[in-house]
Amino acid sequence: MFGYVKPRKSELLVREFEFYRATYCGICRAMKRHTGALSNVTLSYDSVFLALVRMLYIEDGEFKAENKRCIAHPLSSRPMLVENEALIYTARAFAILAYHKTRDDLRDEGLGKRIALSTVSPIVAMANSKADLSELSKTAKDKLDKIQNIEDEKKASVDEGASLFGELLGEIFAFGLSEHERPAPYYTGYHLGRFIYAIDAAEDYDRDRKNGSYNPYVLMYGGEPLTDENRENIKCALLHECKKLEGAVNLLPFGTRSTIENIIRNVIYLGLTDKMKFLDGKSTQENEEKK
Repeated sequence: MFGYVKPRKSELLVREFEFYRATYCGICRAMKRHTGALSNVTLSYDSVFLALVRMLYIEDGEFKAENKRCIAHPLSSRPMLVENEALIYTARAFAILAYHKTRDDLRDEGLGKRIALSTVSPIVAMANSKADLSELSKTAKDKLDKIQNIEDEKKASVDEGASLFGELLGEIFAFGLSEHERPAPYYTGYHLGRFIYAIDAAEDYDRDRKNGSYNPYVLMYGGEPLTDENRENIKCALLHECKKLEGAVNLLPFGTRSTIENIIRNVIYLGLTDKMKFLDGKSTQENEEKK
């Protein structure tokens, strides 16, 4: 879905990587079972982070893995988490997110992308219906519609759109939990959402300034190529969001679940910072002058 929320695999222990992959496979199986046989076409490894957070709120005894084969890996079996409440919720929540993201992309993207998206549109629509979380779906629509209004008005502000997307992910991470349980997962999702919105805009800067698509950074910097100072300012803002995300993660009830904790901390300390490396290169202005 996003492509930003992944660990640095080389820094995971073998058992941590196996648990990470088994969780992904468990979400995939849960999507097939609960949101439609083809709904897993929208699945990404970003979903694992949500599942790991939600697994902190279920009993330890529900973390069981079994060796199974699947269509994607028919020749050899691999560990897959047995279905549990967190996996089912993640499957349903990501089906809703995929539906509303596809709906927005069909409205915003060019003809070629819209044609490609139209092939999966019926699948995600059915998955959204099967997810059976109408309140969460309504929240997703409301937040993404407000983000669309910001884009239509061409506001030169990253913060407003980032906060709305943060509120959406915050609600997805905390939905259905008790009032006592909600704060830590909500703010984990909130700051992660703000980070995703901002880094996505930064990564699309060159493409958007050339094709005229909405991008708050393009408006902020007048459509000029990013300078090294611009890149550093964006990176500092992203690192600041990571620091706030760390504060929220520190409140999660890890207890003795060290494998889950290590994977989550790997994502926020290493995985997210790895995704910022494109900001460390030479400025776009310098690159264009060399051409």
